[in-house]
Amino acid sequence: MCVCDPMCVCDPMCAMRERALINDFINRSFREVADKDYIAARISYRYGLAQQFLWFSQQALEKYLKAILLYNGKPTKNLNHNVMAALSEVHNIDDIPFKIPKDVEAFVKYVDDYGVNRYFEYPYYLIGHECLQLDKAVWNIRRYCFQMRSSLKKQDGTVVDLFPYEIEKANHPFFIDKPNKYSISGGYLEKVLNDKRSTLRKQLVWKNFYYGSYAKKTVRNYKKQSSSANPTHYLHPEVFNELDKLVKFSKPVRDYFLSKIAYESRK
Repeated sequence: MCVCDPMCVCDPMCAMRERALINDFINRSFREVADKDYIAARISYRYGLAQQFLWFSQQALEKYLKAILLYNGKPTKNLNHNVMAALSEVHNIDDIPFKIPKDVEAFVKYVDDYGVNRYFEYPYYLIGHECLQLDKAVWNIRRYCFQMRSSLKKQDGTVVDLFPYEIEKANHPFFIDKPNKYSISGGYLEKVLNDKRSTLRKQLVWKNFYYGSYAKKTVRNYKKQSSSANPTHYLHPEVFNELDKLVKFSKPVRDYFLSKIAYESRK
């Protein structure tokens, strides 16, 4: 049967080619785009674009988590843009002992709450350490973001299952202590790091404890970007009814203001 036929199960080479193409799709359309979103988030933070930082952070974490699910044969079609739901599904992969710190999960929740805000529909805030928190979150999630379920055929014909070794590598104490030494074969971040003349490399390694030529223990002159902002309809809810006639608000925002207006009308 044709290698393009999705029903083909009799030819192992067909199945291998199909898996390779699926992996290539995940690499390019999820992990690589997430790597670029991550760098864009760091650039946004560095130059004071708080809302864009949160947006790109959410985009990066969403794609990394969905990539992990896809590498492990789990569909993502019903997750929409819910990052916490994606994280929950990742934890349901019961044969991988994910070691994602609690403060990373708390940051994922924060980004899930404030990241998808493309039209400034609701308030946001930065305290000042969010870029450092993003670096930690990306490293701790991304280290599982590749095809771990692979095998190697030796010259004598025996097949070695690499899955246990990949898990051991991802969770090895050496890399926890020296995260900059951990790398993913073919990863976009790794390509950026290897290009010493790249302007993107400078943005990636800036004040970064997790990616760079050496393991940083401290960073100097880190400028905290603390800020907060409220959109017009939060500051002046009396205008919401008129705005609602002109633009499409997200359901949570619209439900909040309609219930608030209904409550006020009953008083």
